[in-house]
Amino acid sequence: MSADWSGGYAVETGYTYHTYPELNPVRAALPLLLKGVRAPKIETACELGFGQGCSAAVHAASQADIEWWGCDFAPAHAVFARDLVSASGAPAHFSDDSFEEFAARPDLPDFDFIALHGIWSWVSDEIRGQIVAFLRRKLKPGGIVYITYNTMPGWATAAPLRHLMKRHVDLMGAPARGPHANLDAALSTMQRFFALDPAYSRIVPGVVDRLDGLLRQDRTYLTHEFLGGHWQPMWFAELEQRLAPAKLSFGASAWMADHIDGLNLSSDMLGFLAELPDPSLRETFRDVAVQAQFRRDYWLRGARTLSPADQRRALRDQRVVLAKPASQRPAKTTGVYAETTLEGPAYDALYDLLGDHQPRSLGELEAALPQDVPFPDVTQALVALMSQGAVAPAQGAETATRSAGTARALNLELARRAAEAGDLGVLASPVTGGALTASRFDQLFWLAMQKGGGPDDWARYAAGVLAGQGQALVSGGAPMSPEAAQGALEAQARTFAEVELPCWRGLGVA
Repeated sequence: MSADWSGGYAVETGYTYHTYPELNPVRAALPLLLKGVRAPKIETACELGFGQGCSAAVHAASQADIEWWGCDFAPAHAVFARDLVSASGAPAHFSDDSFEEFAARPDLPDFDFIALHGIWSWVSDEIRGQIVAFLRRKLKPGGIVYITYNTMPGWATAAPLRHLMKRHVDLMGAPARGPHANLDAALSTMQRFFALDPAYSRIVPGVVDRLDGLLRQDRTYLTHEFLGGHWQPMWFAELEQRLAPAKLSFGASAWMADHIDGLNLSSDMLGFLAELPDPSLRETFRDVAVQAQFRRDYWLRGARTLSPADQRRALRDQRVVLAKPASQRPAKTTGVYAETTLEGPAYDALYDLLGDHQPRSLGELEAALPQDVPFPDVTQALVALMSQGAVAPAQGAETATRSAGTARALNLELARRAAEAGDLGVLASPVTGGALTASRFDQLFWLAMQKGGGPDDWARYAAGVLAGQGQALVSGGAPMSPEAAQGALEAQARTFAEVELPCWRGLGVA
């Protein structure tokens, strides 16, 4: 059973070490501006329930102009997050307070940005009430709340899978076996059950596929996703009602693919939704149209609509940068309804301009593009590339410069830890103010770079790390010889130098 202080959330095993781009407040302005809504200047930010704190530590270290706070009621999470941010030297404040205790702190500022990822759908109604009270008390007028939650109708058919899983663990699980073993036993029982072709699986097509998907999921993720005591998907309208006491109104989806017309909805459906006069009703019908099961949204306390001229000016001021090497340019993006190719004059021209990996504003890109490429096409192309992680919003140049020192200090700590394990596959970018996905070997090559030398030297360093830990590269199921392993690492290090490193330099990581 969960500890009393957990509020029913699964704390028997630590949360995953992932980072989530939408938690980065630097990314919030563009989706809001696309909807014609003013984005506030963010000077104070907070993450409620930060898990292991990887995202929070990266943001604190790479955003010198934002004061970061956060809490997570698992003490081990707070310790880990504090260790990371302490290594960076960033002046962040992380604790293991409950939301109620956190709100009562006399030193807590009011916030321009508050984020909750993986919290709302998994805690009790009492704690949801504490969250709303916190937002009402500590969010500034004009401030943003980023919130994710499981939603209906996407969970309507699969919710019974969660119920069976949780019920089996509650009644048949043995605490001494640990949550992963109990979860595996529940999944095994469910497999045998659905192999007998119950009526439910015949009436609800796809439920067996959903079960197969669960079997492939990371067990730590499943434990936190499904084994808490208060798992509850909600309709958009219900969340809207719950957030009303905090004076919040819906701003925009934080998921960039939702801003690409025609990717998730037909033109007829888009026309139908446009005819609905009420924004809340529109969102509800849209969720049914796309079978939404998870939402990532920005809510605002006092949304202000921009005039078309102000919207265009604000969009032109937004800066972007390639977040992946130009050679890894995505070919397409796929939605619920359609697939869009990321090809054509606008995309080619953008890659020509951004191919030096330097940040540029949308206004600068527009001015440098051929005159027959209209600004809406530029914006739409960038949104599509962002949906694939190929492009990211960038901070101002002065902010990036001020953030470089703490970001580098955190990266040294992250890379040092990568020498021992593969859980922390990120580095901090002072240009984007967010996380850069990095493989363990690329982190080791970067760490070796700090001592000088070239790719062959970096490869020897990585080989020494593996040897010191009794690990070996494997090929065809068998360990490689030291000579073959060294050759493979040298080839990988040269690829890193030629492909990844120019992009990392543009992101301020190298």
